[in-house]
Amino acid sequence: MLAEYTPDGWRERVVAFILRWTLRLLLKPVFSPRFSVAFQRRWLEALSRIAIQQRGVRREAGEVAGVRGEWFRRDGPALRAGTLLYLHGGAYCVGSTATHRALTARIAWATGLPVFSADYRLAPEHPFPAGLEDALAAYRALRAQGPVVVAGDSAGGGLTLALALALRDAGDPPPAGLWLLSPWADLVVPDPPPPEPPGEAMLSVAWAQVCARLYLFGASALSGERPQPELEAEFAVRVLDPLVSPMRGDLGRLPPVLIQCGTDELLHPMALALHDALLQAGNPSVRCEVTRHRWHVFQMHVHALPSADQAVDRAARFLLEQIDAQHPPGGSAEEPEDREVVILGAGMSGLCMAAGLLREGRRDFVILEKQPGLGGTWWDNRYPGAHVDVPAPVYSFSFAPNPRWSRRFASAPEIQRYMQALAERLGLLPHLRLRTRLVRAQFDADSGRWILETEAGQTLRARFFVCSTGPLNQPRWPEIEGLERYAGERLHSARWDDSVAVAGRRVGVIGTGSTASQLIPPMAAQAARLHVFQRTANWVLPRLDRRYGALDRVLAQFPPYARAVRTFWIAVLEWGRKGFDEGTLARRGMLRAARALRERQIADPTLRERLTPPYPLGCKRIIYSNEYYPALAQPHVELVTEPIVRITERGIVTADGQERALDVLICATGFDTVHLLSSVEVRGREGLRLSDAWAKGPEAYLGVSVAGFPNFFLLLGPNTATGHTSTLLYIEPEVEHVLACMSAVRAGEHRAIEVRAEAQRRWNERLQSRLAGSVWSLCRSWYRMENGRIVALFPGFTAEYVRAVRRPNWADYTLA
Repeated sequence: MLAEYTPDGWRERVVAFILRWTLRLLLKPVFSPRFSVAFQRRWLEALSRIAIQQRGVRREAGEVAGVRGEWFRRDGPALRAGTLLYLHGGAYCVGSTATHRALTARIAWATGLPVFSADYRLAPEHPFPAGLEDALAAYRALRAQGPVVVAGDSAGGGLTLALALALRDAGDPPPAGLWLLSPWADLVVPDPPPPEPPGEAMLSVAWAQVCARLYLFGASALSGERPQPELEAEFAVRVLDPLVSPMRGDLGRLPPVLIQCGTDELLHPMALALHDALLQAGNPSVRCEVTRHRWHVFQMHVHALPSADQAVDRAARFLLEQIDAQHPPGGSAEEPEDREVVILGAGMSGLCMAAGLLREGRRDFVILEKQPGLGGTWWDNRYPGAHVDVPAPVYSFSFAPNPRWSRRFASAPEIQRYMQALAERLGLLPHLRLRTRLVRAQFDADSGRWILETEAGQTLRARFFVCSTGPLNQPRWPEIEGLERYAGERLHSARWDDSVAVAGRRVGVIGTGSTASQLIPPMAAQAARLHVFQRTANWVLPRLDRRYGALDRVLAQFPPYARAVRTFWIAVLEWGRKGFDEGTLARRGMLRAARALRERQIADPTLRERLTPPYPLGCKRIIYSNEYYPALAQPHVELVTEPIVRITERGIVTADGQERALDVLICATGFDTVHLLSSVEVRGREGLRLSDAWAKGPEAYLGVSVAGFPNFFLLLGPNTATGHTSTLLYIEPEVEHVLACMSAVRAGEHRAIEVRAEAQRRWNERLQSRLAGSVWSLCRSWYRMENGRIVALFPGFTAEYVRAVRRPNWADYTLA
């Protein structure tokens, strides 16, 4: 698989310009046959001292199987088994652990793995196979202790590949994965030599040719001891050895490989050729990442060059995935893995909780996520047109503003990228356990620990258990007769499959809520015929969207401006909350805007009437869209308001007896927001099941703590959803509350903290009393249960909830 990345941003361009010319002026002239190898080594080490070093990583000299090198270990506890062996570049003649410290320390920080950077023997003093022998010895010693991933740049990348071939042929356990940075995988120079790319900042063909001969023959390559024709003839044979030029060998049966290179380097074509050769040899798990306008091993400039950091973070994800595939982290029932905190869910609230723990210097935590990537709602909801329905400046954390939003209402992929970048910037990748489904959690009163079991059989023991799954994680399929018999292609908006084609086909969409309003316009643009099945019309207001330009993004990088924009939109959204109360100016304005939008965009009075909601504004979630009504007004789109009777193998039958044939059926029917955590068996004190405690509906104190469940916390729990503003404004104070509770347990050397049942009862009685007389009680919606109890929404304004939750009232808790 080939992937291309294009760096952008003015800071990136300025830094790249400076670095490129620094290399051209200070390094490339020295990497030349005119200078001795000894001088090149000293010069490279001197230049490497100006590199920005990674904080939070310990460095110490070490030796593995007689091979000297340096260990790089991230501060904090080890979060998984495994080691990374790094083989530095330098054309087999120069380079050392010292010249690569910035990069190897950054890898150790990004992966959380201990990194051994090997100072393997170099030519001309120690020609081939000395370096390979050192790499083999170090790998075998490390592999005896657990899984190993191997990485190397330039000549180190070629050596990494040669190591994998030698291990395969010897029958040794293979590395879990290989990361090759601009690998020099073939020492054969074509005749005529390839032209040097205009952007090449470091390498030259002449220098590479000299180093190749030094690698094979040592000092005799330049001493004149042997006739040149004889030397060249022998070189032409020996350079074809697969352990010298791995691309010349059998590349089959190798572990997963990640190749990274830049377009402006001499070895760019070689990286592409290696990618193709690995695929042709039958290795399916091969990925080649090409970064445009970047030079040889640009990853060396981590901390200075954003594209270098991004490349290393992508590699860290790859390496951890390979380690976990070979050796899944987690303990057993007999020997559980001990952690201070386990966080369930890697969505917005899970990331915020992790960020809070890191701010307090707490690193002993893991995040369990059932999906293969982080993002929560924004990983699940990847249907066409998915976007947030509040302005993006409010949909980023106060401690991590995002100046790179492309428009005011950000798309789902853009939000997921923000979350991924935040996780990488905070160093959360080592804490993540992806594809890990929790099935049971039991509180042990004797030890004050939670015992957690995963679907794969791993067992963890944690002092604190934080559930950050939120209400929007369990898709709800419609309860319609015959759904399972439908023979066409069936999709749920929260489990979208991009491989299902809709272009030119007959498509049916069940649902007209917020998700459907985003999904329907792109479906209408592709489908030959689109049938939209509506149970109840929804209130639709215009979305005040616009694209952000270069000036917006520049201004957003200035904190005072970014804070002012965020504050403005928070105020606007809070004003919108008044629209849920009868008789307010805000409500009158919202009603007029909804009516004007409907009349302006729907010319057909009959269709307009069918799209007029029969319930008060705000009772259900409001839709903000400029494209929804125009999509429904298109001639090939049908709004069906007759109730659905059943689903057949061919399509949908409505109450009027008509059957509409469909090729693709899309259920935009939202989530099960009532049966929170129903997929996990949670037992608290004295074996109390959470499902039993919530038999009449989920409830919690402040939406955070549940009586009978010590050291257990919810983020975006019952009655914390908001119908008017960003959930992030609720998540941040909830995290502060949880951190304060954890600190109280530690400070008092207690075993557990638990909310008092009376405090939880008082809080929820007040909530339900307020909600009973609100607009949300006047219709059926995902906010409420069948018995009428509203379990999702908080009835007040944001400031009210923040004041209540930010600092715990210790009188409402017991510490044991």
